[in-house]
Amino acid sequence: MGWTWLLWLLVLLAVLALLVGLWMLVRLRALGRVVGSFSCAWRAAESQDWSSGVAVYGVERIDWYRILSLRPGPAARWRRSELVIEPGRRVLPGSAWGAMEVECHVGGDSFYLALEGDALAGLTSWLESSPPVDRGAA
Repeated sequence: MGWTWLLWLLVLLAVLALLVGLWMLVRLRALGRVVGSFSCAWRAAESQDWSSGVAVYGVERIDWYRILSLRPGPAARWRRSELVIEPGRRVLPGSAWGAMEVECHVGGDSFYLALEGDALAGLTSWLESSPPVDRGAA
C-alpha cells in the first residue's frame, strides 16, 4: 500500500502532461488555420532570445500568440495605426526557413520580428493599405 500513492501520483502527472500537450497541439492547429495567420518569431530589443509564435491579422490590429503557452489569448497586440516597421532587414544566419529580421516600434517600445519574406511582404502591404488616420485638420 505504501507504493500505491506514488503510482497514482505518477499516473496523474502523466495524464496532466498529456492534457497540456494536447491543449498546445489543438491551440497551434487552430491558430494555423485562421485566415490571415502567419508564423512569426518575436524578441525584445534588449534580448537575444526569440519566442516562436503565430500572428493573426485583424482589421485594425495584429494579435501575436506564443506557440508554447497555456494562455488562450494573445501574448501581444499591435494596433495597425501605431506599428512601424523599420526599412532595414537582414536574413537571420542559420535560419532553416530563410527568416528575415525586422525592427519594429509601437509607441516607445522596440522589438524585433522574424518572418518569411512572403509574410513580411504581406505585413508591409497590410500596413500600407490602412485607411488614412485623421491627425487633425490644419
